[in-house]
Amino acid sequence: MTIIKNTKRNLLITAMLCPLLSVASTETTSLRALYNQPVAQWPQAQLDAGVSQAELAPLPATAKPQSQTELLKYQLGEQLFSDVILSADNSVSCASCHDAKLQFSDARTTAVGIKGKTGNRNTPALFNLELWHSYFWDGRTTSLKVQALQPISNPIEMDLPIEEAVRKLNASKHYQVLFSQVYNSTLIDAEQLADALAYFELQIKAPRTAYDEFLDAAYSKDPQRQNKSTEALNDPQLLGLHLFRTKARCLNCHQGPLLSDNKFHVTGLHFYGRPFEDLGRYLETKVATDSGKFRTPSLRAVFHTGPWMHNGLFTQFDGIVAFYNNAGLKARLPKHGLKEDAAPFPEHSPLLQKLQLSKAEQHALTEFLKIL
Repeated sequence: MTIIKNTKRNLLITAMLCPLLSVASTETTSLRALYNQPVAQWPQAQLDAGVSQAELAPLPATAKPQSQTELLKYQLGEQLFSDVILSADNSVSCASCHDAKLQFSDARTTAVGIKGKTGNRNTPALFNLELWHSYFWDGRTTSLKVQALQPISNPIEMDLPIEEAVRKLNASKHYQVLFSQVYNSTLIDAEQLADALAYFELQIKAPRTAYDEFLDAAYSKDPQRQNKSTEALNDPQLLGLHLFRTKARCLNCHQGPLLSDNKFHVTGLHFYGRPFEDLGRYLETKVATDSGKFRTPSLRAVFHTGPWMHNGLFTQFDGIVAFYNNAGLKARLPKHGLKEDAAPFPEHSPLLQKLQLSKAEQHALTEFLKIL
């Protein structure tokens, strides 16, 4: 009797779901037809006025080391990147925070440096650095070589003055040989150190995923391959792709091969006038309109590089999607406790709007983000 009741119940549920599944199937079929077209004929992206579109696109091919000297430079940079010699007490290296096994991140809320010192910002992954216009969350430098040296001298990270780092390297017979093979000089200097580290970092690429397979086919000059491009995506991922470009408004900031506009925005997580305040780019530029702004991160391998945001606030991925579905955090100006010389209150980015994504749509968007 119980079996009969359960069977009837299952049949009833199936009957109720069939129309919904049919609608979903029809929608997916329609989306596949739309996204199997040439990229220029994809559905129009939803962008705000003033935002120039850089369509989703494959990562450019990067030349690998060709000559013997380039190969030696890569190997030198790789060794330096993982060597604790570049820290004051020989305890941490660049790889301590940028672990290749963790997609060149560290899985921590904020970075931990020498003697367990904790920073206030999350460690960014090191992918496709040639596509960035600036480096660090606040964009404090536009030079990759400068970026490569700053963690070494930072008192919270490796706490070793560059002059001392160079002295330690010159005292190493091992590094004397390696540097001379690359730079044809018996004297190691800061420029060589920066150059070797930057060259290695330029070779770090985001891992290939189903998203790359889709893009490769979509941009293929072979019509038959192009017409099957969406075969790389399952149904939720395909819907997520469409939402990413349209209703979810992600393309306003996360666009192009890097999935970043290389710009700075206020999402509301600056904690102005409160504990853990971090005003981002303003701390570097002192420009009022930069208050509370942080650089748009790349979404390449984003699912594997948590915790997320500049302060590592989110440890659950679905929390980020819910955060943006609610237009970020619209902070209010504190009524009390501000100093007379307080920085300007951050202006929330107008690009962040309530999205009204359903739970099913949030799930689909999440499934797409997982394969970036």
